[in-house]
Amino acid sequence: MAKLAYGTTQDYTPNPADLDTLLGHVRSQLDIWYGHTILNVEELAAMYKDGKKCEIPLLYLTGYQSFEFTPEQRGALREYLLDGGTLLGDATLGSPDFTKSFRAEIAAIFPQRKLDVLQLDHPIYRGYYPYQNVNYFTITDGVHSKVESPPQFLGLNLAARTAVILSPYDMTCGWDEFYAPPAPRIGNAKPVPTMAMLPVDAIRMGINLLTYVSAERTFAKTQAYTLKVEGNQPQQRAALQFGLLRHQGDWNPDSNSIYQLIRFAALRTSIPVAYDMKSVDAEVEQIAETPLLIMTGMDEPQLNEKELAVLQRHLQAGGFLFINNTSGFAKFDREARALIARLLPDYSLQSVSADHNLYHSLYDIQELRRAGGGQAGPPDLEAVFIGERAAIVYSPTDTLGMMKGVHDPYANTYDADSSQRLALNVLCYAMQQ
Repeated sequence: MAKLAYGTTQDYTPNPADLDTLLGHVRSQLDIWYGHTILNVEELAAMYKDGKKCEIPLLYLTGYQSFEFTPEQRGALREYLLDGGTLLGDATLGSPDFTKSFRAEIAAIFPQRKLDVLQLDHPIYRGYYPYQNVNYFTITDGVHSKVESPPQFLGLNLAARTAVILSPYDMTCGWDEFYAPPAPRIGNAKPVPTMAMLPVDAIRMGINLLTYVSAERTFAKTQAYTLKVEGNQPQQRAALQFGLLRHQGDWNPDSNSIYQLIRFAALRTSIPVAYDMKSVDAEVEQIAETPLLIMTGMDEPQLNEKELAVLQRHLQAGGFLFINNTSGFAKFDREARALIARLLPDYSLQSVSADHNLYHSLYDIQELRRAGGGQAGPPDLEAVFIGERAAIVYSPTDTLGMMKGVHDPYANTYDADSSQRLALNVLCYAMQQ
């Protein structure tokens, strides 16, 4: 990993021994040796300008002052993250200036994505040490106080992994094995409160972070490449157009898998597939010619009332919606079920029976196997039926995540063969309606 040097006057390394001490704990507890260095953000920008890539898995950005990147530096960080890298931000002393600048820079780099609170089922909170609560402390006007609460990390997802992580509470002092001191007074301004994680929790959470980044590395690098979509030439009759439905949450967390679904549909079926992914809003003009809609996400799939009404009419008129829980997170599961209830309030979401055509439209599926050598078991699709037709099919287990053959090691997903067979069955069923 590398500590990112930035700015001209900013203190980018307020605790010079933080990484050395943290990695010492990693060596003693995990028996894994990681190295660290310092990389200037200007070096990173020059590297990408020359067509080179940064192969350091994790860049670490810390400090307590405000900062601003140049357009070239933002472009290099964007390419680094899209190429499988991870960026970790830590607000020294809980500095609001650093947090504000970090959030502003990430918003400028990825304006269509959201830096949001990580939910408690996120693998960062269970990568090595399981956490539901951590110990924080604050110093306000010289008064110390402690509180136990859920971890307060923010994250931004790229290609079904959390590529940007921010801790608004100081961990760097804890990594250096001391309690964060009161924030310094600047001029006549009243010092801001110190907000920090207790050293023992900071060290353990740091180990969790490194475990997560290490475990995700192969998956992250694979996600950086999308295999060419190719197959038999489409037949003369009209080709199928996939519509990836935009919503107000993280609507496109794993476009790689959608492309692979298209590729497998072309290679393994006689379905005339349009070799492209069309992103659509829930508007009549956009979905009228797109009978097959796919919705994915990792947080909240929200639609406004107008979008709900349009999509409801589309489904009642014969349209089909497949909802896939990318990575199988609990928050998306909860919010997807609530959305389905609002979409078709007169119908209920129910388990799909073993003899239903969804499990026999192309392959006869009796059982599916979980990724990572998991045991085989019955599939768990759920559906909303309008008459005999499944208008909405929901998969609480990530059905698309292994379409490319490599999966997020923390995800609740099927293995490659199971994913491909089930996804193609859903696709064939939709085309038969």
